[in-house]
Amino acid sequence: MSYAYGFIVVLFPLYLKKIGFSTPLVGVTVFAAMVMNAALAVLAGMLADHYGRKYVLTALLIAFAASAALTTSLRSPILLALLAGLAGFTSGATGGPIGSGGPLGAVQTAIISEVSSRSGMSELLGIAAVAEMASAMLGAFSITAASYLGVSPYSLFYVAALLGFASAIGSGFIKDMGIRSQKLVPSLSYKNIFKLSAPTIPCGLGSGLVIPLLSLWFKLRYNATTGEIGAVFGAMDLAMIAFTLVIPRLAREAGRLKIIVFTRVASSLSFVLMAFSPIFPIAGLFLILRGAFAMGGMPVRQSFVMLNVHETERATANGSTSFSRNTASSVGAAISGYAMREFITYLPLLGGAIALFDPLLYYLMFKGQWGEKRYRWVADLLA
Repeated sequence: MSYAYGFIVVLFPLYLKKIGFSTPLVGVTVFAAMVMNAALAVLAGMLADHYGRKYVLTALLIAFAASAALTTSLRSPILLALLAGLAGFTSGATGGPIGSGGPLGAVQTAIISEVSSRSGMSELLGIAAVAEMASAMLGAFSITAASYLGVSPYSLFYVAALLGFASAIGSGFIKDMGIRSQKLVPSLSYKNIFKLSAPTIPCGLGSGLVIPLLSLWFKLRYNATTGEIGAVFGAMDLAMIAFTLVIPRLAREAGRLKIIVFTRVASSLSFVLMAFSPIFPIAGLFLILRGAFAMGGMPVRQSFVMLNVHETERATANGSTSFSRNTASSVGAAISGYAMREFITYLPLLGGAIALFDPLLYYLMFKGQWGEKRYRWVADLLA
């Protein structure tokens, strides 16, 4: 699945442009897809916690495969938005389901947390993220390979469909641990779920202004080729792997909250510097750094979420934080389609400035944990 994510998030906006969509229409289509995917994350999280995470994961993988198989045969903005929202084609180039969030990431992360100790959860999620990013890196470079071989890169949508079905079959081997929430709607962790969701709003809005249409931004700003864009995204995946191997280990000494704040400030400033880049290679370098800091700190943030909610409501918590982030991102994507025509040069500057409120809110919401190196999991959050 991560191999498919590596190329499909790059190709989808380019495909919309190729079939004749105007830049604003690309933005609106991506906006609709992101809203649907965000809502699906909450629903899938609640269903997974209540009825079984393994079974919901399998259903989501089948939906991804079917959507990928049908995409290139459609021209309707409504149908394309529907399929993209169902499959998460617009969730951002973050290396796979764990980093991309959405329903797949919400359920998958909760499944991994079932077999992890509290102290080692960041590192275990980091290992999973590294495996995903290594595969996604190959997926991104496959765009470049297809370009140089003279093969239409959009034929990779069919590869994604095959990988989706293969993943659905593979999910059958996951052991159901029997963890179930008593109620469909969360009742034990709702206060902390709200606090954990709030910082993701500026993060989503800022990144949504840039990430969903980033491949199109590179093409319009620097006249970069599809092969060059694919190479940058592949290099970003490589940097993500390196940072994800290191940053979760630092959390053992510095503390999770400090790592979350530091990495999110660094990733936001990378966006700002990208706006002032005179040539494509420099802009590509700042994108690589942005992705490395954002994804390197992602396992730490996810373990922070898992350890601040009840174990029976972890998929719901992931889905809720994905909903707030991706809904805000969808608003950014809708705006960026129009903004590209007016001030394309400084679009990342605006996105990075808004995203800086994310680490600020994390600190304000959880500053009581700032000095702690290891966080206690509170079994009864109602107390």
